[in-house]
Amino acid sequence: MSRESVAFIGAAVIATATVALAYVVAPRACEGGLEVYIWCGGAALLLLVAMPFVTHNGRSMLVRVAFALAFLVFEVAAWLSGLFAANVRFICGLGYL
Repeated sequence: MSRESVAFIGAAVIATATVALAYVVAPRACEGGLEVYIWCGGAALLLLVAMPFVTHNGRSMLVRVAFALAFLVFEVAAWLSGLFAANVRFICGLGYL
């Protein structure tokens, strides 16, 4: 398996895990689940931005930066879709939730 395919499969696995984590933390979002989701999403972002440089995905530095930005956008989209699809409450403590 080539390094490029490992990077793409890794990005897909990390994004899928981020969305799955949203469903795990959604019932306990107001008791610390949202913070866990935010910190794990940030760690996933850092991991995906670094992945093209670690796996040497692409030949030049410009291609690696482009892949890093693409992975960043992909993870942000996965994080937001998990946040809204799992109905993670992010407004807590107002009394009516």
